Amino acid sequence: MASPQGGDRLQTLRHDLSNPLAAILAETQLLLLNAERLDEETVAGLKQIESLARKMRQILQAPPLDA
Repeated sequence: MASPQGGDRLQTLRHDLSNPLAAILAETQLLLLNAERLDEETVAGLKQIESLARKMRQILQAPPLDA
């Protein structure tokens, strides 16, 4: 079972990671709006960034394992 202090640290970590992650996801999606102007390699890279950012967001939003 996690200590209350550990839970606070986890919440802080989730919060601190969520804000920059949201910015990364938003900027990636904005760039993909103009995908027709980008080369295939760039579009593939942006799609991978978007996919991984979504997975990270799901992990951060998941309930703690000891809940």
